[in-house]
Amino acid sequence: MIKRVVTVSILLLSLITTSFHISCTSARQGVMSTESDVSIGKLSTGAGVSLKKGSNNQWGIYINDAGLSSLSQPNPVAFEIYKDSLNIADKSVGYESIEKENNGFTGRALLQAGDVFFEVADKWEIVDELLRLSRKVKVGGNSTGGFLSSIKFINQQKQKRGDVNYFAPGMIYGSTGHITKAAIGGSEAGLQTWIREDRLPAPMFGVHYKDGRSVTILNPKPEGNTTREDSHDREAKTLIDGRFKFGAIGAEEQDGNIVLGFVWPGTEGETTYRGYEYPGGQLHKWRRRYHPVKDGFTQDYEVDFRFHEADKKFKDYYRNAWRWAWNTLNPQVNKQDIGLARRILIDMLGERVETVNGITGIRNSTMATVKQASASDKKTVMGFTGKTIESANFLLQDADRDKAPNREKHRQQALNIINTYLKLNLSPPEGEGFYFDSGGPALAIPRMERVFLRSFGDDLKALLKAVKREKAQGREHADWLAWVQSFADWLLPQQTAEGGFPRAWEPVTGKVADTSPKSGYNAIPFLLLLTELTGDPKYKEAAVRAGEFCWKDGQYMGIFVGGTIDNPDVVDKEAGTLSLEAHLALYEATQDKKWLERAKTAADFSETWIYIWNVPMPEDESNEALHWKKGVSTVGLQLISTGHSLVDAYMAFDVDEYARLSVRADDKHYLDVARILLHNTKGMLALPNV
Repeated sequence: MIKRVVTVSILLLSLITTSFHISCTSARQGVMSTESDVSIGKLSTGAGVSLKKGSNNQWGIYINDAGLSSLSQPNPVAFEIYKDSLNIADKSVGYESIEKENNGFTGRALLQAGDVFFEVADKWEIVDELLRLSRKVKVGGNSTGGFLSSIKFINQQKQKRGDVNYFAPGMIYGSTGHITKAAIGGSEAGLQTWIREDRLPAPMFGVHYKDGRSVTILNPKPEGNTTREDSHDREAKTLIDGRFKFGAIGAEEQDGNIVLGFVWPGTEGETTYRGYEYPGGQLHKWRRRYHPVKDGFTQDYEVDFRFHEADKKFKDYYRNAWRWAWNTLNPQVNKQDIGLARRILIDMLGERVETVNGITGIRNSTMATVKQASASDKKTVMGFTGKTIESANFLLQDADRDKAPNREKHRQQALNIINTYLKLNLSPPEGEGFYFDSGGPALAIPRMERVFLRSFGDDLKALLKAVKREKAQGREHADWLAWVQSFADWLLPQQTAEGGFPRAWEPVTGKVADTSPKSGYNAIPFLLLLTELTGDPKYKEAAVRAGEFCWKDGQYMGIFVGGTIDNPDVVDKEAGTLSLEAHLALYEATQDKKWLERAKTAADFSETWIYIWNVPMPEDESNEALHWKKGVSTVGLQLISTGHSLVDAYMAFDVDEYARLSVRADDKHYLDVARILLHNTKGMLALPNV
């Protein structure tokens, strides 16, 4: 049994009831038993923090004068006790004693559940616009099952989910709109949104209110430790383990009001994910995680609550909240030998080029081992995951390096790839690439039976960059330019009066298969390059109209959709990065500063998908079995899209955009992002002598 100070009456009551009870300890500045309302101090925003004693003679915490973000919690010490799936008890109490200190206070409570006690010491501190909690929990006694603790606040003025915007980086941006319905944050995921912090690029969650106020929750010192069993759980089993050192963060609508907070360890629900290999991947189920009820077991964690008042627009709110998290977590560059990495990567790319039946290209995917080679993709395609022409451009660039060891080989490979693709009719498009075995046209995603604007936007701009660079060196490629023009001239008449372009077409016939205009940003860079290379202003005019449409269609709110071709019109990272590229290109082509501001908005959105904390691999997992090895920082990886938790290093493509934006916008932060993307995306490369 743990040491504790209790009154005789409390001891007597504990003998006749199994409900929770609270002890009273002496405070260094005195137990304020004769007062019912104690002011603790003010945040830098002017919001006041106070304690109020309830009818149960226990203290609650209140944040007042914060507009719609004013919060309260009469019972800040909350526990969930798990016995079995049919016996889960939620218990919460206020503080029995308070110790007022400089810029804060410490609240203490002692909870009894049967023969077990939970001793809680909460140290609260006001730091500018932050209210910081440092919590320590100690268990006295043993019992079967498990427990978690939490701190949750209630809005003083009732707010429903539809009244507020949520921000969970890489997952939720505002409303339930443009999120897969069954995904976390989606319209069919339920009103309880509690997310494991290791699923988030930063362990944070925010609520933005209509009056411009906001509350953002951040774990400022995340650890993220978990187990092999947890990481392999696909069915959302209940697990109890003292090694869990991750929380869950989020909000829920309860009795018509928003409740927001932090849970330790990280029980997730009411929707979770089971893995991308399963259809849909989403489970409408609780993934319960607990610590053991074991004598002497302790919890120790911190949570920051940031109260901000100056962001009338949601996009400004999440930008500033994210930068606060960035500065707090201070992500570190995982320094790499970039020259060596480039050499190894370009040589590896060249080794993947093959010619079969007159078709030269790079397979859309290649299995990692010889044993799996038969499962490698049978086609070469442009754009999205294929990017074969963009790869050819990289090979051409390498061929122009004076000391490149494979200059001639890479140049010939690039020329062969491009000449292969010139065989593909683009007016209308008959495919996005070729099958190696038959030589016939191939689709990037055959099951979808359509060709996508994204595929052509990606690789046609890459080819035009090659045309421009080759021309500067005295090498003309009129046939390359004409091929791109054939697609552009077929595309332009389809631009709507508002400026949008269709998302996809049926191959060969060119019949529109998806009219959604939201991904029109894909066309902007190559259209601008066409005007630059041909002198014809119609392409630039169409690019400007497309940019205006995309901005007015929702990007002005800081929400970007439609980047990934296999997950239509959901919020995703690539929609942001492609829009960043498009808006920055428009600024550089027009010198109109509105495009620079729009590029900044796209960049601010896109960087919130980047992991800025290191999520450790399970210590009890075999390093050989891990796709990401122990000890390699996860800082710099990115979530891909809403609806799942897959990560990649795609934004390695965007180093140049962030670097250029840093100069154009005179904002060093974007250069910091560029450095992370340049170096950390190479963390798992196998380099010689490294």
